[in-house]
Amino acid sequence: MKNILFTLFAFIFSISLNAQYWTSEHVTINEGLSEEYEKFESFWAVAKEKAIKDGIQSGWFIWKVNPSSNNNNPWADYIIINTYESMEQLEAQVDWLDIIEEAHKGKTKRSVIRKYLRESTENKYRARSRNYTMESLSSFTEEGLNPDDGITATYISMEELNDDYVEFEKEYFKNQHSGRKYFWDFSEIKNRSENAYKPITHTIFEINKVGLDAIDDSFTNKMMSKYGMASREMHGWLQLEFLMGR
Repeated sequence: MKNILFTLFAFIFSISLNAQYWTSEHVTINEGLSEEYEKFESFWAVAKEKAIKDGIQSGWFIWKVNPSSNNNNPWADYIIINTYESMEQLEAQVDWLDIIEEAHKGKTKRSVIRKYLRESTENKYRARSRNYTMESLSSFTEEGLNPDDGITATYISMEELNDDYVEFEKEYFKNQHSGRKYFWDFSEIKNRSENAYKPITHTIFEINKVGLDAIDDSFTNKMMSKYGMASREMHGWLQLEFLMGR
């Protein structure tokens, strides 16, 4: 459990303190292969650990999507997040074959390495992947997260409707979330794959607290919330469970 907490904090701090850029891969798995797919990603975790140690990236994290998400209509089964300290680090060419062989040397049988490399090439597990490149615009973290309670997060897709939207998120909604979230990140989509969903422009990633107090319903807050909501449109949300990471 301590390892889970440490890894989760690595995710939080890699975005909020170190990484300005990250990628979000939305993966749909071929039917009946979820268990095998998670073993496949555990194989990759060893390589990702070496990549992080070598300064190729700052973090790697996989979240499993709750099928009840988005009113029982989730668009993915898993979300894979890779974090980076700069765009140069993100765009650098990487020889993953060398990294895999070095990372698994003396740990994994050659037959197993060949098996997973073949399955990577054949794309055995994934029916579909949509990819987004993100820039974190604003985030915060708060203490008190307990892995014994289960680590869940919410991933929200947003569309900017007017020029006030970004400032509403950074200056108003962020403050409203203080004391109500363990972690909150607001990011802009900088690039996406051809098959990715086009209307969305930003994302919100948050880890909620439980037993929250009521939100201040003053006139000022009501007006700020009203016009803030009018500056954006939500296109869906995913409830996530932390699966693994480095």
